[in-house]
Amino acid sequence: MSKKSAILILLFASVSKMLSAQTVNTADKLMENSKLNAVIVVAAIILTGIFVFLFYIERKIKKLEQEVKN
Repeated sequence: MSKKSAILILLFASVSKMLSAQTVNTADKLMENSKLNAVIVVAAIILTGIFVFLFYIERKIKKLEQEVKN
């Protein structure tokens, strides 16, 4: 086992221990405060922006590739 994978295993183990030690579920807390919908909307907007950006970059790359071929 390499040193990097041993470090990653220890990191994941410690993070999972910390997450399981929490008594209040984050989703339940957000549901109580009626903020879960806002979190979902913000996440959807961010993901939509990323996908639009990637689509735009892909179109530009295709155009440049066609210019290089000609």
